[in-house]
Amino acid sequence: MKILSLFLALSFLANPQGFPANGKASAAAPPSSTVLAGSNNTFFVTWRDLKEDAFQIGVPQGWQVSGGMVRTNTVEAHAVIKVQSPDGKILIFYDDPEQHPRQVPDQLTQLGGLREGQTIRGAWGGPVVLARFVTGTQFAQQYIQSRLCRQPMITALMELKTATDQMNAAIAPYAAQQRTESKASIGEASVQCGSSSGYVLANTLYARPAVGSGAMMWFVYQLGGFQVSDPQQTGLAFYVLNTMFETFKSNPQWEARVAKEVQDLTGAVTKMQNAMAQTIAQYGQQQAVAASAGGFNHPNSGQLPTDLRKKWATESASRQKYSDATLGQTWVHSSTGANVRVDNSVTNWWRDPSGSVIPGPESGGPPAGSGGRYEKLQPGWQP
Repeated sequence: MKILSLFLALSFLANPQGFPANGKASAAAPPSSTVLAGSNNTFFVTWRDLKEDAFQIGVPQGWQVSGGMVRTNTVEAHAVIKVQSPDGKILIFYDDPEQHPRQVPDQLTQLGGLREGQTIRGAWGGPVVLARFVTGTQFAQQYIQSRLCRQPMITALMELKTATDQMNAAIAPYAAQQRTESKASIGEASVQCGSSSGYVLANTLYARPAVGSGAMMWFVYQLGGFQVSDPQQTGLAFYVLNTMFETFKSNPQWEARVAKEVQDLTGAVTKMQNAMAQTIAQYGQQQAVAASAGGFNHPNSGQLPTDLRKKWATESASRQKYSDATLGQTWVHSSTGANVRVDNSVTNWWRDPSGSVIPGPESGGPPAGSGGRYEKLQPGWQP
């Protein structure tokens, strides 16, 4: 997530002209324990950014995690995370520090002899790529072709209209306060690459002055995806990625420090970013809960993201099926801070020695035959 992209857009629209940065066109300590085998539950623990304490996020217990906040320049920041399963067959990524702000070419850049694809220096001193605006779906496809697979076979493309509409409604008041026109676009793409498969979700955002002249800036505000070498585990990868979207949380103290550095005095930018973050978190929660309801958090479900879309994610006929799938789940946690999603129709959940989660009787006691070996799980997400 680009923590300060909106600040860049709203602060420098009136001063768009830059100059070539290089004169050339540019091309585009983790938690560690054992994953619980044999259980239809995936446990998550909170991983915190060790570089700047800028954010926290939920990751599967026992998976390898790397990354942290990457500050490519004074005002551009990326929350970069890579998560790999213990068997190495799933790799999930979140954000990419090479995705810099973009500026749509216009008459002014043409008069300056600049061309699309060239990198120029922004008014704040950081790099800006001259590029026409693309939707989230278009960018997801481009990212696959440029970063994930040399000879991709795109298997599915989808504009996430409902999520896009919700985000644009949430950010509209803050854009108006800054006297800008801002629009977001959320989309996804799935790919087959040889024997492996992958998925990318992207959220692109543009901003330009609501009145008068000025540059149209745009950003890849949200980017995440996965690659799997075992098709049987694609459903699990989809579930984990969306749980990460759901549980990502910025540190308000860090945001305040950085905002002060770049003199964000109005507070509208921060509020707008928070609205966008909340919208994408809610979308991730809906997708992850629906996946969990369908059993997709099991590593051997054998279901693909295209099957998930057929079940609940289209924008018309299956809305009721989507609602039915996403209702009735909540988080519980163990004494060690391991979180797991469960059916909220039961309030008494226990974890047996093998790691399976088992409901207990309505009385609140342990399941029959537990012999004192089961751990009672507590309600809520444990950071």
